[in-house]
Amino acid sequence: MNTTKNVTKKILFTDMDGTLLRDDATISDHTREVLLQMTRAGHKLVLSSGRSLDNIINTKAKLGLDFPGIFICATNGTIVYDCDSQQIIYERRLDMEDVKAIWPIAIAENMHIQTYSDHDLLVPQHDKETDFYLIKCDHPVIETLKPWAVLDKPPVKMLCIDLEDHERIDRFGQKIADAFPHLSVCFSNPMYLEIFDAKAGKGNTLVWLCDYLNIPLNCSFAAGDEFNDVSMIEAAGTGVAMRNSNPGIFKFADDITEFDNNSEGLSQYIVNKII
Repeated sequence: MNTTKNVTKKILFTDMDGTLLRDDATISDHTREVLLQMTRAGHKLVLSSGRSLDNIINTKAKLGLDFPGIFICATNGTIVYDCDSQQIIYERRLDMEDVKAIWPIAIAENMHIQTYSDHDLLVPQHDKETDFYLIKCDHPVIETLKPWAVLDKPPVKMLCIDLEDHERIDRFGQKIADAFPHLSVCFSNPMYLEIFDAKAGKGNTLVWLCDYLNIPLNCSFAAGDEFNDVSMIEAAGTGVAMRNSNPGIFKFADDITEFDNNSEGLSQYIVNKII
């Protein structure tokens, strides 16, 4: 008699900062073990973040997440990377004309703006916002007033940062959203304004990857804590808001974790609802 348990394959898309990671950018041994159990059971894990692909790959290694069955959705879903094959399987880039249009607007308004090559961070000048960003996301830095003259292909996103005045960066974001309706403009935290192709995004990538892996959407879970996570929380079969989320996120979620990101909130949810 065959007594093998037939396990329905599930997939978890998890944001990193404020969700999978504690505030010190680490995970506990218990969380690491829970993720290992989840993937060993045949379920898939997707690290879905606004961070660059290089940074997520490096962070994944530092966290000891070296087991199979992991995918990366980088820069807010503009890139999907298969960690097992070490290949990019999907990408969606900005139009270079949009970069040429938005970059000087930001400079004229004294708004910090940055973009990315495949490995470098491009900024008009190295400022305090650059230093703040590099604390968690280390990159070689190139200073340039014309990134289109440096890049060999269009970037996947731009990021604006204001460390002191959320209302100012919010007004700037609304201005860009009104002028460029084909782009997504959203906050990944109150200081970081993300700009990327509207056909990308964490939610669209979730749908694409589920189809690619032949996993029904109703078997997908997405956990996050900020507004750039809303699209995947809404797209997933089950959307999960962390207890520590921006309060505006709760209304989009199906579930809320019992504990926050510093107290095993995600790993407890995985044990109770996914494994």
